[in-house]
Amino acid sequence: MSVFGKILSPLRYLKIKHGEKRVFDYILPILCSLLFIIVNSNLEHPMRFLGNSSIVNLVNGILQILSGFYIASLAAVATFSRPEIDQVMSGTPPKLGGKNLTRRLFLTHLFGYLAFMSIFLYFLGGLAQLSLPNITSLINSDYYIYFKLLLSFIYLTFLFNIIFVTLLGLFFLIDRIHN
Repeated sequence: MSVFGKILSPLRYLKIKHGEKRVFDYILPILCSLLFIIVNSNLEHPMRFLGNSSIVNLVNGILQILSGFYIASLAAVATFSRPEIDQVMSGTPPKLGGKNLTRRLFLTHLFGYLAFMSIFLYFLGGLAQLSLPNITSLINSDYYIYFKLLLSFIYLTFLFNIIFVTLLGLFFLIDRIHN
């Protein structure tokens, strides 16, 4: 495996196949992002995405904590000693590379992905905050509003993806790890 492949290995979570997983990974994040942008755009005083007291500023503070939680969860799942965790998941098990996944493999991929995405989104948000003076110089452009909406949509989709995949992980840790 190449160095680049090793760095991006947490993204293998996205290759896991299961009908419901698609809803958590893509459908809910995209719908919530669109809904948020529509509602926020229609507010009398829309929330700011960048700068002080902005969405990115708030989210980056939370991501600092969450990345540690995800790494700790990954370590806990990887070392959990109950025999049930190494059994193939019940019902219609998710598959990776055509193989049915055990609870341990699914959860290690899930929390590895969440750790990766939280670190990625933290640095993406930080880079956006640092680039704010350069971004605001684009305000006179006719396409600025579309550029801003596209970047907001992408950022929110990543954020809602983290939220929904976290909820999926919590469900498996709370309910399904013992069944």
